[in-house]
Amino acid sequence: MNIAVLIKMVPDTESKLEVNDGKLSDQNFKYMVNPYDEFAVEQAVQFKEAEGGKVTLLTLFSEDNSIDTDLRKMLAIGADEIIALRQNEYKGDKPLANAKILSDAIKELDVDLILCGIQGIDYYQAATGTMVAQMLDIPNISGVTKLEYNNGTLKAKRQIEGGLQTIETSTPALITCQKDMNKVRFPALKDIMMSKRKPFTNKTVESVESNDIKTSESSLPPARDGGEIIEGETAEEKVNKLIEKLKMEAKVI
Repeated sequence: MNIAVLIKMVPDTESKLEVNDGKLSDQNFKYMVNPYDEFAVEQAVQFKEAEGGKVTLLTLFSEDNSIDTDLRKMLAIGADEIIALRQNEYKGDKPLANAKILSDAIKELDVDLILCGIQGIDYYQAATGTMVAQMLDIPNISGVTKLEYNNGTLKAKRQIEGGLQTIETSTPALITCQKDMNKVRFPALKDIMMSKRKPFTNKTVESVESNDIKTSESSLPPARDGGEIIEGETAEEKVNKLIEKLKMEAKVI
């Protein structure tokens, strides 16, 4: 069972956001593997361990090589190789353009299943995976919380409002993975050392035209006002003053 996992590199949650003249500055960003994609990698490795085959990680990013270390962590989990598509003008907020490039790259691979996270934690568009499936003309199940494979058939479970939906489809197919699908393993030291010898291929790709919506302006949220200290001689007096403010000023009770 050969599986491709789409990996998106997103800004590390500790990266400092800077906005200059309405434009987001990403010069000082550090990047990490999108957390939702980690669930996809773990699921792919579990399938490989049960069925045999190969797990190929496919990512699209700029020529910045600082992402290589984090990508190799996914090899330590159990993936077999990485193909990094390097684009000079890469932007993470162009799902249609990025889907075109990723789908063309997948066509060169002989895969039975494509997995990816339901969305990136940078722009939360939840669009690229589904677009790739459409371009490849294969079934797509989104937001899957549990996935089983049996003799060419996938059984997926996904949370919907008020219940749980179960869907079956044949392969090849594309699945977008929701959190809690599995528990991502911590690799052993031996696996970390072996990951350094696994194939890591870089390919240059050109930009493509698309009608992706462009961000017109970025801004940081307004600074929060300081809290108010309620004075009083006793705890009871302070509580009474707080209740009064919640009634008369905040109007929440």
